[in-house]
Amino acid sequence: MRVLFALALGLWASAAPIVYVLDLWVERDGAFQGTATVTFPCPGKTDLVFRLYPNHFGPFLSLSEAQVNGAKASWESLDPTVAVVVLPNECFETTTVTLVFRGELPHDAHGYGLFVRQARTMTLAQFYPVLAPWREGWIVYPTFPFGDNLVAEAADYVLTVRVPEGWLPVGSGSEEELSSTLWRLTGTNLREMGLVLVKGYAEKRLSHPLGVELRVLFPPELRPAGERALEIAAEALALFSSFFGPYPYPDLDMVFVPLWGAAGVEYPRLILIGEDYAGDPGQDFFAEIVVHELAHQWWYGEVGTDQVAEPWLDEGLATYASVLYFEAKGKLAQKVQEWEAHWARAQALFPQGSVGSALWEFAVGPQARRSYSGYVYSGAALFLHEARKILGDAAFFAILRRFCAENRGGLAQAARLLALFEEVGGPALGELYAKYFRR
Repeated sequence: MRVLFALALGLWASAAPIVYVLDLWVERDGAFQGTATVTFPCPGKTDLVFRLYPNHFGPFLSLSEAQVNGAKASWESLDPTVAVVVLPNECFETTTVTLVFRGELPHDAHGYGLFVRQARTMTLAQFYPVLAPWREGWIVYPTFPFGDNLVAEAADYVLTVRVPEGWLPVGSGSEEELSSTLWRLTGTNLREMGLVLVKGYAEKRLSHPLGVELRVLFPPELRPAGERALEIAAEALALFSSFFGPYPYPDLDMVFVPLWGAAGVEYPRLILIGEDYAGDPGQDFFAEIVVHELAHQWWYGEVGTDQVAEPWLDEGLATYASVLYFEAKGKLAQKVQEWEAHWARAQALFPQGSVGSALWEFAVGPQARRSYSGYVYSGAALFLHEARKILGDAAFFAILRRFCAENRGGLAQAARLLALFEEVGGPALGELYAKYFRR
């Protein structure tokens, strides 16, 4: 087996999609069990690598059985988040792996609170084994207690989930109610299957003129924030579609949940909004949460990135996209000043860092970690803003639309976006790269 730790080498060259068929049974106390059947193009004579991301915080997800093309298989753990399934025989051109798993949602939140059982919500981020990407070797990184650790290929998903009576599943797919406790969620070209269960929530829907169904789910006492989130999303959806290309999915769900250390979190076709920020939905920051996570539907969902090696790419694009919303309201200068202050603070905290720093570079100490958002969000957005001024609006947004179209459904590389900028901007872009990327 060969593992790559920091390099993506291009798209997985296969016409065959990756398909996940997931069966999940969730108990009232947060315990769960299920099977994951994953069909994908075989990369060759190599063992197969799956990620068990919840185990970064504790022994929350385990395997009990594995099969490869119907034959019983064994597995070993490289670390708690990495399961290596040993090929029992020759790999077929298209391989099917079935993994039986079980897990338990903790009742105390870890990290951002994305894998936890609470009074009215069960948040099940990466509850299933995720196939690692292959680029002449498996891309496997250590996990970190901040940032986004998931690096995954887009895939088609079918999830059948049994939930406790009175709970509603909301996820990265079209929901079909089979009974009061049994649901099927389906979606194509998804970076992952996000899933949250809610109890006692209200909801409101809106059919967008662009043909996208919007829905927001919220505790009844947060109705003003829920309704405001729906208005903001509808406005930003039209704006971003004009800048980046059509919205990539048929719908979008937004769910208010308790979060820790994060204001919002994105999944394909699904946004989580932190309840703590719902008290005053008229504030600009509340709108920024909604539009930032909406922008991730293009920059992360449709166009995947290596969020560990190049975290600035999706976060910078989503941050800059969110400010296009405020620019339309005459607030661009205010946001640029905020970015400049955050970026300056990051440079003071961690002078060795840059916009292009990988996630592990920010893990070397507390000062470096505190600089993460200043570089990856604010510094990256400043870089994009200055690139836009050099290129002009027409060329800048044409490049973003081209970059989006070229990388739809794949894992994009920052080098390609920078090359597109440089084709038009010439030497001035080289100076800009040196300023922000220290190269």
